[in-house]
Amino acid sequence: MSLFLKDYTYLVSSLVEYSVDSDGKGLDVRALLEQMDESLEARDKRHVAMLLWRHDIENIMAAKAGRARYAVPANLSAEQVAEVCGYYFSSGKDGGAVAPVEIQIPHYIERVLDSYRDQMRAMDEQIDTSADMEHTLWECYYAAAERSSSSFMRRWSRFDRQLRNIVAAFAARAKGIDISGVLVGHDEVTERLVADTSAGFGLAGSFDGSDELTAILESDDMLAKERRLDVFRWRKVDELTTFDYFNINFVLGYLVKVGIICRWMVLDRETGRQMLDRMIEQLTPAEVVRQAVMRG
Repeated sequence: MSLFLKDYTYLVSSLVEYSVDSDGKGLDVRALLEQMDESLEARDKRHVAMLLWRHDIENIMAAKAGRARYAVPANLSAEQVAEVCGYYFSSGKDGGAVAPVEIQIPHYIERVLDSYRDQMRAMDEQIDTSADMEHTLWECYYAAAERSSSSFMRRWSRFDRQLRNIVAAFAARAKGIDISGVLVGHDEVTERLVADTSAGFGLAGSFDGSDELTAILESDDMLAKERRLDVFRWRKVDELTTFDYFNINFVLGYLVKVGIICRWMVLDRETGRQMLDRMIEQLTPAEVVRQAVMRG
């Protein structure tokens, strides 16, 4: 059990219990986030915000690319995402819709967006803007998350990054794309993904559940594959919060599960078939991926 963490018995007791197969009926994400905002201490609100910035990055990049999607739960509303895109991605550097100070963006994200908007800022921040912006955003996000003072954030973000890397590596291999170009961060898992040519990338001992994950990723049914991946994620949340009952770790894990439920509330079989290519698109230059998809 995690010691010295604020007890949120009343909040946790009021949360609806979901299973991985829940249809999300009656789920009001905005009301849930408002309830958490009213109940959590300032430090724990920051942990929630960091967890949700993962979806904000997805939403900003989706809007920039003209993709009609909005992932929840998130910090920014769809309108705020549009304002951010108007400022950072408008054709005229000074013709943006909103000044960045009006929307609170974490420094590790703001410095990347500013650098790609202003080459002088890129030099000051020492950010290589020749790299894909989305890849750079994920690099900075995961680096910050794995430095978090929240034990759940550190462990979950490391798992989430490694899982995304493994999924991307399998997809890249199938598409004939250079695997090293789709990976975020650097650790033993990324080393194996780049160097090992075996079917499962030799991940045994480097990533828990690697055999099960390999079996999942070798499936030809895209929708079933995505469902099994989310079950895999769900079980990891349960593992990370085994002895956390009424603290912020439980709350953060709950929000991860809510995100999974929300995703399946809008999925259908057609989008399911496209999801694996979209997952690799999130980690690679868009043009490279489009060409790879066309070849497929």
